[in-house]
Amino acid sequence: MIAWVRARSDIDCTVLIAREKRSGARSAPSHPRTSIFYRGLARLESKLLAARERVLIDEAAPVPDLQALSHYEVDTSCDAHGVMTVSDASLAGLSRAAPLDLVIALGMPVLRGTMVRFAPMGLWQLSYADVTQVCDRHAGFWQVMARSDHTSVKLWRMGGACETDALIESRTFNTEVFWLKNHVRSLSLGNLMLFDALNRLTLTPHKLELPITLQGEAIDLRSRPDNWQSAAYLMRQTALMTNLMWLRMVRKNVTWRIGMCADAPAQTLSAPAEVLTAPKGSFYADPFAYTHDGTPYVFFEDYAFSEGKGKISAASYIDGKFTFLGVVLDLPYHLSFPYIFEHDGSIFMMPETCGNRTIELWKCVDFPLKWELASTLMKDVSAVDSIIFPRDGRWWLLTNIDRANGYSHSDELFAFYADSPTSTSWTAHQANPVVRSPSRARNAGIVVSPTGELTRCAQYQGFCHYGKGVSLNRIVTLTPDEYVETEGPIHYARLVNRSRPSMHHCHHTKGMTVFDFAYVE
Repeated sequence: MIAWVRARSDIDCTVLIAREKRSGARSAPSHPRTSIFYRGLARLESKLLAARERVLIDEAAPVPDLQALSHYEVDTSCDAHGVMTVSDASLAGLSRAAPLDLVIALGMPVLRGTMVRFAPMGLWQLSYADVTQVCDRHAGFWQVMARSDHTSVKLWRMGGACETDALIESRTFNTEVFWLKNHVRSLSLGNLMLFDALNRLTLTPHKLELPITLQGEAIDLRSRPDNWQSAAYLMRQTALMTNLMWLRMVRKNVTWRIGMCADAPAQTLSAPAEVLTAPKGSFYADPFAYTHDGTPYVFFEDYAFSEGKGKISAASYIDGKFTFLGVVLDLPYHLSFPYIFEHDGSIFMMPETCGNRTIELWKCVDFPLKWELASTLMKDVSAVDSIIFPRDGRWWLLTNIDRANGYSHSDELFAFYADSPTSTSWTAHQANPVVRSPSRARNAGIVVSPTGELTRCAQYQGFCHYGKGVSLNRIVTLTPDEYVETEGPIHYARLVNRSRPSMHHCHHTKGMTVFDFAYVE
């Protein structure tokens, strides 16, 4: 966070170092890693983390250089419940030495007392939803234990008691397969939440909107895992890993295929009239329908396991039957999500080109198999599943960008606008990221009604279940500084009466609904 602040000219940072006053006061409850079983579990899982992830939880990691910053030590004390207060004498001295606009408490117990009123913008603290805020060291444990689809992180403006705490923002991410990985994701998302909140303050000083106070929500009384709970967790994880390894050994793959519901409304996802299945060793996914000269076509991701990447292929749909036409686009990097639209009498495709760290726009020169690069809309960006459309005199680009250094593209949706779909200069939406939840952030297609209403299809991710379902969310308000969409129902692949059914894409146009689905086979 210090590095992020130092890179900006509109925020100044004063480091306040809090130290616990040991004499005459009870210390905070013992650290959960004093549990032998728990400590062993942490050591075991830490070896599964990448080096960049271990840095976030390494207590011996080097401290940032603070020499260029002013810093002050204050006397603190913790009560029997682990709630920390700062002595009035320390605050009086700090007030004279370093007047502050905002206090942010990180990696420490709940702060109460005079400190919550010390700065005009208050005192901010992060909560990881499964801790009492006394300690964040086991953040993410209980969600993995419970096999929860999502894990939450919350940013609070602290009050004198939990009844007066105000929630600034709550975000979620898709729960990782094991605890320490989930723990690292919690810390990483907490950083991003703080950066976004501080950035909003610089854009609209002193106007950070706080929702109504949520009484009693700041502290979840979930206990720390003891030895028995740690052992139970290890048994559950062993069973999960054994099952995943068995599926791999017997080559039980999840294979995606495409279904078409002709003459069906966008909200109808029933048994398909026709299924387009890939040959052995590959799968088809991310279909988009397009009608040309009265004939329906489907463009889709054509993924070959032997090549380890996808290309774009096309098929026609005539008299209730698919006919494979051939490969449309095959590049050295992975391609998927071939979004199709028209502009100025030409047909354009915007496939996912994340493997090249670009967002590219391709123009059709001989329908349906010949295309040429028209424009590179963005460079040096890790973005997937982009959609583009006109609205109110602007062209809008909605895309899923991974800001967490390779963790996930499914947690946040970003909006940009420009005067033309071929523009190479896109302005970021002031409220980015405009959607902040893995339950509906990642694009899964789009539906445009005859009256011009936009319904954004979004993936719903589950625990160890990519593509658990698809939600249909209507975009209500879209301006340069406001984005509002209604949360629509989630559709699951119940049409598939097989093991672990999945669905993660849907597109509707001119009476045709095309989608993908999969199951373990």
